[in-house]
Amino acid sequence: MPRTVEISAADRDWLRKNHTTQSYDAMARRLGCCTDTLKRILVRMELQEFDGAKYQVRREAVVKTWTRPCMKCGSEKKRPKNHYFCDPCRRRMGYEE
Repeated sequence: MPRTVEISAADRDWLRKNHTTQSYDAMARRLGCCTDTLKRILVRMELQEFDGAKYQVRREAVVKTWTRPCMKCGSEKKRPKNHYFCDPCRRRMGYEE
């Protein structure tokens, strides 16, 4: 499993200010990661977009939601679209752990 690259708040601010003026190599060196990881970070922070599947944001990050009433308890709490039962009801019914 690859190591997780932790980005400090100062580095996030620096990336936001300098991502258009610095080279990818220089930014990657500052963060202590490779350029591919840096590009993934830039995509995740919504600063830049790159072609290619390996730079895409995970599908779970872009889930549509709705406030349709739960079919069991009637809760209108926001949840992923097409989940007809709220999270507590889903757990009681054995859908989720």
